Amino acid sequence: MDRQGIVVTLALAASLVAVPALAGQVPSGQAPDGWTVPRTANGHPDLQGIWANDSATPFQRPEALGDRGTLTDEEVAAMQAYTVEYDRAGGDAVFGDTPFLRALTSLEPPAAETGGTAARPSTRSYNQFWMIDRWFDNRTSLIVDPPNGRLPARTAEAEARATRQRTARSEPGPDGRLTLGQEVASVDPAIRCRGGGPLLSGRGYNSNYQIFQGATHVAIQIEMHHDTRLVPVGDTAPRPGPQTALGSSHGHWEGDTLVVETANLSQGTSGSSRDVRITERFTRVGPEMLQYDYTLDDPATWGQPWTARMFMRPAPGTGAIYEFACHEGNYSIEHALRNERHLDDAGR
Repeated sequence: MDRQGIVVTLALAASLVAVPALAGQVPSGQAPDGWTVPRTANGHPDLQGIWANDSATPFQRPEALGDRGTLTDEEVAAMQAYTVEYDRAGGDAVFGDTPFLRALTSLEPPAAETGGTAARPSTRSYNQFWMIDRWFDNRTSLIVDPPNGRLPARTAEAEARATRQRTARSEPGPDGRLTLGQEVASVDPAIRCRGGGPLLSGRGYNSNYQIFQGATHVAIQIEMHHDTRLVPVGDTAPRPGPQTALGSSHGHWEGDTLVVETANLSQGTSGSSRDVRITERFTRVGPEMLQYDYTLDDPATWGQPWTARMFMRPAPGTGAIYEFACHEGNYSIEHALRNERHLDDAGR
């Protein structure tokens, strides 16, 4: 079957299936006629609530899509149908960009027709049942600037920094083995419960964010890893302080958009240096839609600033964010190290 036939077949399947939120299509910030922005007692837009960031749009535009900034409605319907069927089959849990990329692959000719080979399916620790619903829109990347939907080129300084970090993690000691500290450092920071960062960029897995508003401050509770950012809002410049994982933030209003500027990060973010400056923009664009933009400016890492845009919806459920108790019952590092010792004993 050719590409067009696959698209038509999957689109027809989408029209025959009761499509859950997993494959829901989200309009990109189009408010209904007659809607007005809700406001707090002091006249600013009301951003409060628990917002879910569960977009299936990939962070960067897949190279296979070239210059295409949007998909057709038929292609989105086909991706929805594929994702629904994958969920029904109860396959391995998929994170981040994976739902979109797998669905995009389903629109291409089978591997046998292209001369390629099918990827071997992975095995994960739990299946798709444990993942939150995802939704699609027509966009092909969350990055909106640069216009090609991809990260700018990294600087030579950033590449050298990454090389030093990799060497520090992987250079064996005099006995030819890694130290315990190196092995632990090689485990994903999320598994080590190291804590989160300031960006509201998690998607599809504990990716809820609750916003509280007051006259002088905005608080943002991040579900994973249960951090709370307290952002003073007004004309007073933020006071310098020690570097932290969340950095130092300060907000101000530009019309109906809350602009939050953050610096002073102890670990950087998204591969940046510690000197990165973050600018976030929060805008109500519909009765159930919050537009969230963030820009990272770090000349030590990228050749130019870049911006990503996400659309969040009210989180389904009971209206509360429960504690993400990362360390409670966390055996991941212990099991990972035991596995390494098993491989050592096996002579691998």
